[in-house]
Amino acid sequence: MKLSLVVPCYNEQKSLESFSKEIFSILDSISKDHSNTTLTFECIFVNDGSKDNTIELLLALKAMQSYSPNDKDLAVHNENIIESKQSITQDSNPYNLTMPPNNCEIKVIDFTRNFGKEAAMYAGLKESSGDCVVIMDADLQDPPLLLPQMFKKWLQDEADIIYARRINRAGEGFIRSRLSEGFYTLHNLISSVHLESGVRDFRLLDRQVVNALLSMGEYHRFSKAMFEWVGFRKIGLEYENIPRHQGSSGWSLWKLFKYSVEGFISFSTMPLRIAFILGFVMSLFSLGYGLYAIIGALCFGNVVRGWTSLVALIVFIGGMQLIILGIIGEYIARIYEQVKRRPIYIKRHDRKA
Repeated sequence: MKLSLVVPCYNEQKSLESFSKEIFSILDSISKDHSNTTLTFECIFVNDGSKDNTIELLLALKAMQSYSPNDKDLAVHNENIIESKQSITQDSNPYNLTMPPNNCEIKVIDFTRNFGKEAAMYAGLKESSGDCVVIMDADLQDPPLLLPQMFKKWLQDEADIIYARRINRAGEGFIRSRLSEGFYTLHNLISSVHLESGVRDFRLLDRQVVNALLSMGEYHRFSKAMFEWVGFRKIGLEYENIPRHQGSSGWSLWKLFKYSVEGFISFSTMPLRIAFILGFVMSLFSLGYGLYAIIGALCFGNVVRGWTSLVALIVFIGGMQLIILGIIGEYIARIYEQVKRRPIYIKRHDRKA
């Protein structure tokens, strides 16, 4: 039995030391708790075009692994495991990283540039081979302590998707927090796919769920909604929000805004319907006002005055037309990018650790 771990990394140099220490300790405890089962792990780190030394740390971590996919090879390898670990620690671990467990294989995917977290998650899922797959961030805001509970519930066949949900937003800025809540409210109003506030990408997925996600050929991927759209049985685990341990978030307000638009466009045609309704209402209003002006002039000799209001009305209608064209343009742009069939990501050739 194999558990795969997918970890997108963007400028996580300051976090990887703490992350490796905590996650490998958790994997060791899972192995001990299920010692009656032949259990292996697969940690897939995806370097999403980091500008710091993230890739150097990941390659150093890969160089430290003592994993062998073949049981016979592993047995032979373990004869000199202590001596090997000492040598690796002295020669290949200048970053004070924690040694991976013996039954853990380290894989590193290195993107040629920053393709975004969605592409990183997709690449990790595509590379994974485990019976279940866990997606989590390297900043430790996704608590590794929930992993044993997730794995246990999956083993007991309680659910196909076990997700983590934070019950508060402690440590987040007021504006960012309110905007996030507003996004979930608006998304659930216009989309048939319901998103639960506080649910991050941190979750365990059964292999059949992973296969279903990989079968979805969207170029613009919005995984938060895709996890819901595929269905399957779900269970949530709640936790208190954990502030980021090291470094700073790569998600600016502008990136979050673009990601929100992605969610609206990818899983709802309601913006197009709203644009149609607005256009229809404005046309009726214009027609009614035009009839009022014509009847008043012909029957009563009234000349409709009010150039200021007329100019304001023209500007308003023109603005609404531009907004509607922008909404339509967003959908057309996504169709255009989809039919070009460009790869979602490009990775460098395998780099030797």
